[in-house]
Amino acid sequence: MSRRDTILYLREDADNRQKELAQTLGRQRVLLHEIQNKLQLLENYLAQYREQAVAAEQAGILSAQAMEMRSFIAQLEQVLKLQRENLQHQQQQVRWLQGEWVAARGRGKGLASLAQRLENEQRNLVLRKMQKELDEWAMRSSALRIRRVFCL
Repeated sequence: MSRRDTILYLREDADNRQKELAQTLGRQRVLLHEIQNKLQLLENYLAQYREQAVAAEQAGILSAQAMEMRSFIAQLEQVLKLQRENLQHQQQQVRWLQGEWVAARGRGKGLASLAQRLENEQRNLVLRKMQKELDEWAMRSSALRIRRVFCL
């Protein structure tokens, strides 16, 4: 495999990796948003239930009912704790994926730059070769004209 082919292969691979990471990052951001929304709903629900429990206790509900409400509130707090942990994990995942995407993007740009430089070098080689051939042709043409002048 030539140097050019290797660079083009690596560039294509880096571009594919960048696209794959961008898609995964997009999906993970959507999931993060969903987790944030669920957490907000749970927090709102817990606040409303606490208000209802306080109002019910002030109204003098039975102790069995009060215990059930407290138990349910404790369960909701546990669910909220798990949801917050899930949110933190998802935020870390999004940050990591974003870092990976930035690195893949940088690698892709670097390889694109390298491929462009290689292409420019190849073009310059071809141009120099053409110029050399033109110079040789001009020298031969000039030499032929001089011979004709002396032969006359």
